[in-house]
Amino acid sequence: MADQNRNGWIGSEASRRAKSAVAVAISFIVLVSGLGFASYKGYSVYMDWRQQDDYIGNGDQPVQIVIQNGDGWANVADLLMAQDVIKDPSLFETEALKNGPGPSSYGTWNLKTHLPAATAAAMLNDPKNKVILRLTIKEGLRMDQIEPILMDSLQVTQDQINQALAAVQNDPSVIGLNPAAGNNPEGFLFPDTYLMSPPIDTTVTNALTLMAKEFNNVSTELNLDGKAQDLGLTTQQVVVIASIIESEVNNADDRPKVARAILNRLKAGMPLGVESAFRYGRLMADGTPYDDPITAASQQDASLPYNYYINTGLPAVPISNPSKEALQAAVNPADGDWLYWVTVNLKTGETQFASDEAGYQALEDQLKQWCSDNGEPTGCS
Repeated sequence: MADQNRNGWIGSEASRRAKSAVAVAISFIVLVSGLGFASYKGYSVYMDWRQQDDYIGNGDQPVQIVIQNGDGWANVADLLMAQDVIKDPSLFETEALKNGPGPSSYGTWNLKTHLPAATAAAMLNDPKNKVILRLTIKEGLRMDQIEPILMDSLQVTQDQINQALAAVQNDPSVIGLNPAAGNNPEGFLFPDTYLMSPPIDTTVTNALTLMAKEFNNVSTELNLDGKAQDLGLTTQQVVVIASIIESEVNNADDRPKVARAILNRLKAGMPLGVESAFRYGRLMADGTPYDDPITAASQQDASLPYNYYINTGLPAVPISNPSKEALQAAVNPADGDWLYWVTVNLKTGETQFASDEAGYQALEDQLKQWCSDNGEPTGCS
């Protein structure tokens, strides 16, 4: 019995000590937690005190603001306050005025919430923080090819594009269209990469304006008007020739030769015989896809106004929007008596020239052989 009592006492004592240890541990945890909470609250109060006039640090959450054209720093300060970017609008304006009397550029800017006034002002003075849309229009595209690019890049609808083009047709000056274009922008929209500031100027009209303005700049640089007169042509006619050059060849050395061949054919009263002009005219007339095969019957149909296999003269409008190089070639044709050109290697774009029918047939045979050797790829038929 004595051993049993002793064992019972030992068990009770162990239990009591275990409970005491748990109690001490819990007390310690509570104490540490309390100290941690107190420390956190203390730090929070301290940070609030330090930031009562201005935020400190590098900011928190990404945010965008849109500065409108004409906004002053006071307007910007209101935008920043609304997005919780800055603490004090007056302090921000003081810092911002160090960079200039007003914003250097309108548009969308990437910032962060909870920024010091000086940091916010500096970020709005750094172009790296501005959202830029790059609109790229490649050389030689037609208006029907440009439209999908505008829809995708500017996030606009076909209806919006149609409305903008209708406005241009009604009044070409709304985009500053070159007078030589009449009211049709085809050929007079310069291919390039344009930097736009969404959402302020990413409209169809503004995109067309940028392209029309750059065409005018290039036209002035190349003296298209004066050189067209020297060739006995109008500015619109040299743009048509440039658009054909752009559509027919892609090697720099070939462009002035094609220009001369076109002028030689016009002078001789010969049809141009240009496939790209036929395809463009057919597309505009009845919507036949540009790459659809050209039938022998249609090539013999003189009633088709775009049939330049039979009809003489230049197309009424440009058939693409040519590059600076094509425009330059159109007013600086090479010297030569060529009347024909044939791209004899569709992979490299190699083009050969001929001055008579026999030479032309020899080039056609060369192309047929290349097509046969290369599995009759697209463009051979």
